[in-house]
Amino acid sequence: MNAQQAWALMAAGVLSYEVLCKDGQLLSEGVDEWVVSRPLLTRATIAALALHLGNAVPERYDVVSLGFKAMRHTCLCPHGSSR
Repeated sequence: MNAQQAWALMAAGVLSYEVLCKDGQLLSEGVDEWVVSRPLLTRATIAALALHLGNAVPERYDVVSLGFKAMRHTCLCPHGSSR
């Protein structure tokens, strides 16, 4: 699977869920609950993902990239040991 296929799969999953979920259970409504219970962590996570996806910070400061690199290098992913 490549990145484009993974994005398409994720988009299809999100769209399917949003159409089929119970009232009050939209993904954004779930995030609303997180903002109430953990406002700083939730907003920091959203900001980190936005900065990562927008390539708005250098890779050495991108906490999302750094986190996934660390996971790959500690063999949590099957491809981590060969990189």
